[in-house]
Amino acid sequence: MSDGQIDLGNYQSQVVEQKSFDDQNKGKPLLNTDDEYIFSLIKFPHGYKKNDEKKNADGSITTILKTMAVCEFEEKKTKNIVTTQFRIDKLNFGSDEKFRSGVVKFFQKLGLPLTENKIPDWKEHFVVGMRFRGRVVVKVMKDKDNNDVTKYYLDVPTVRKLLASDTAGESFTSTETAPSDVLLATALKITVGCEDAMSATNKLFERNAKTEVVQAFLAAHKAGSIKFPIQ
Repeated sequence: MSDGQIDLGNYQSQVVEQKSFDDQNKGKPLLNTDDEYIFSLIKFPHGYKKNDEKKNADGSITTILKTMAVCEFEEKKTKNIVTTQFRIDKLNFGSDEKFRSGVVKFFQKLGLPLTENKIPDWKEHFVVGMRFRGRVVVKVMKDKDNNDVTKYYLDVPTVRKLLASDTAGESFTSTETAPSDVLLATALKITVGCEDAMSATNKLFERNAKTEVVQAFLAAHKAGSIKFPIQ
């Protein structure tokens, strides 16, 4: 477990949790809890702080200050927006999944696990455009005019990596079923001359590299196998 304060990608502003429920999915086809969908991260998460109350065994109340990361994902076909929140100020990597942090489980399911006992650089993990499969939790809320608004939340336990068929026919390069070394070779070819991981990642985005190529590069960098400048 890491007890240090985590810098969420150098995000400076404290964002107040949204209390009004605008219908950002109005007019879009409805999602349901039974079907599996393909999601992509549409923007880098924002963070906010909140107080949670914990009832102790003796009946007393302890207030816990938490830092939360709010993620917004877009469903591939309907363009519905699906959200989730992860606590990121403290991370639990325990062997008992019941106590493991949600964000830890999320990246494990994507095959990009966080490094235990190390404060993450969230810019290297929450990659805009990253894609995966999963299901949703559906909740109906009220807007300011007391109208029903359908909100979708990511069902994190159902998250998994994409199938090869999910990316078949896409335009960048034919790497849907390619082994990781081919994906990494593609990434290194694009990023020749880059002097650090961030400039290399930005170069991959500029060239519209597929998510699998970006993830292969980030996984190799995390493992310490990338040498800079890239040649």
